[in-house]
Amino acid sequence: MPLGGSAPRRYAEALLEIATEERAVPAFRRSLEQLAMTFTPDVIRAVRDPRVPVEQRRRAVAAAVKDEPKAIRGVLDLMLERDRIALLPTVATAFADLVDRREGVVKAKVTTSTTLDQSQQGDIVRRLEQATSKKIRATFAVDARLIGGAKVQIGDRLIDASLRTQLDHLARQLAS
Repeated sequence: MPLGGSAPRRYAEALLEIATEERAVPAFRRSLEQLAMTFTPDVIRAVRDPRVPVEQRRRAVAAAVKDEPKAIRGVLDLMLERDRIALLPTVATAFADLVDRREGVVKAKVTTSTTLDQSQQGDIVRRLEQATSKKIRATFAVDARLIGGAKVQIGDRLIDASLRTQLDHLARQLAS
């Protein structure tokens, strides 16, 4: 039974319940991620255009998602009927978040001063997993202002080991 919450979360919870029953959670996740990329703001505007008859919009969406799981097609049809199709990208994100939480995956954002290659990224993820005893799903960003080192955001915890922060701290100490 879905829990309370925002509309995207309720749709995501319902889809997760069905995906779990069908043992198709990874397939549903891939499908929703792909649909979220396909249903760009321009596509959503076109699908919501009141000048186009609802049945014509419904057929267009049905044709576009004909190869997707039945439950996802049903939810998209319901969202279209209720003029909530714009929620699709948020539903996909909520679904992924629910799956990650259920699997004990924690999101991390790692910001470095330079671009890291795949092996460096993998090394950082492994070190974070060892330090937190959790499975980490990391995204990486570059901010040249850091000068060196890195900032790591895991949930509401920020670990700032950047050279910029160390220099700022040293400057404050010298100024006092």
